[in-house]
Amino acid sequence: MLTFFRDVIEELKKLNFPSKKETYITTITILITITLVALVILFADFLISKIIGLIFGL
Repeated sequence: MLTFFRDVIEELKKLNFPSKKETYITTITILITITLVALVILFADFLISKIIGLIFGL
């Protein structure tokens, strides 16, 4: 059991945390991607609802 915890501590020493700049860039990239995907889904939903409306005369 002691060996396990020593191994865990050794692995934790190898961790590399991103810098503030990397975190900022990644966050902005994710927010832009989420926004673009949401807009594509919104457009597709609007288009499909219009097509269904034309087909069924709603």
